[in-house]
Amino acid sequence: MEKKDYIKETKKRLKGNSKEIFLKQIETYYNLKENYKPKKHSYKIGDEVYLKKGTLLHGTYKNLEGLEIIVKDGLLSSWFIDGRNAKYPSSVGVWNLQKDYYLKDYIDFYSGGTISIKGENDYEEVKVIPLSEMPTLMDTLHKDKNCYRWYIEQTKEARFMPSYIQDTVQIGIIFNGDTDIVKGDILSLEINAKDVKPFVNNNTWYSYKNFIRDRQNKNAFFTDRESAILFGLPATLIEGILVGRNYEKDKEKLDKIKELLPNAYICNLDGKVIVE
Repeated sequence: MEKKDYIKETKKRLKGNSKEIFLKQIETYYNLKENYKPKKHSYKIGDEVYLKKGTLLHGTYKNLEGLEIIVKDGLLSSWFIDGRNAKYPSSVGVWNLQKDYYLKDYIDFYSGGTISIKGENDYEEVKVIPLSEMPTLMDTLHKDKNCYRWYIEQTKEARFMPSYIQDTVQIGIIFNGDTDIVKGDILSLEINAKDVKPFVNNNTWYSYKNFIRDRQNKNAFFTDRESAILFGLPATLIEGILVGRNYEKDKEKLDKIKELLPNAYICNLDGKVIVE
C-alpha cells in the first residue's frame, strides 16, 4: 500500500476528530520517512550502549523476516498488515524508556518480574524486580512485616523483546523517540477519551471502558512503560538492533542485519556493541 491508500482507508474507517488525528499521524510518518536523516552513531565494538529517556524499543517475533518487512515498509499497525490480534489495532506497541539507561541495566530490569505486594491496612505496592535482585527477593519480602501476600509474573518486555528467559524473540529494534511521532500515543492522556475510542479494540476480552480506566491508573502491570503509537514508525528512526543469544552466534544473520541497516549498530544481551 502507498500513502494515498492509507489515507483512503482511514477516511473509510474513521470520522470526526479521530479521523483528523490519524491523518495527521500519517503525514508525520511520511515526513519522517522521506526527510529524517539519522545521525551516524559513534559506537565501537565492545562499547556499552546508552539509551536516553524516550527511546522506543520493539521486539518482532518474526525475527529476521519481521525486520526485513519493517525495514521495507515501516513498523505498521495491524489495521494495515496481517499482524497479531491486538488491544490497539490502530497502533504499534513500543517500550518507551522512562529514564536514561545503560542497555545492560534495562535488560536486567525487564528480565526480572512484575510483583504485586499486599499487606495490612490496604497496603499494596506494584513494581518490577530486576533479574539481578531475584535471588534475594524472598529475604526482602520476609523483612517487610506488612507483607502477607504477593504474586509475580514475567514482565511484558521479557516476553516480547530479546531477553535472558526466552529464545523465541531474537530481534529487538531501537528507535529514536525524539520526534513528533510520539504525539500519536494513545496511552498518553493527550488524546481525549472520546477521540481515542475508535482506536481501541472494544471486544469481550478487552473493552474500551477498561482501556480508559487503565490508562488513567497506570502501574507496572498495565504498563506505565508502554506506548501505543497511531499508524506506525518509519524505518528511518531505527538506531540499533538488539539480538538474542542465538543470533549473536550467527554471523550470517548478523551480516544480513547490517546489510539491511548499514548505519545501525548491533548489540547483544550484555548491552555491548558487537557490530558497528
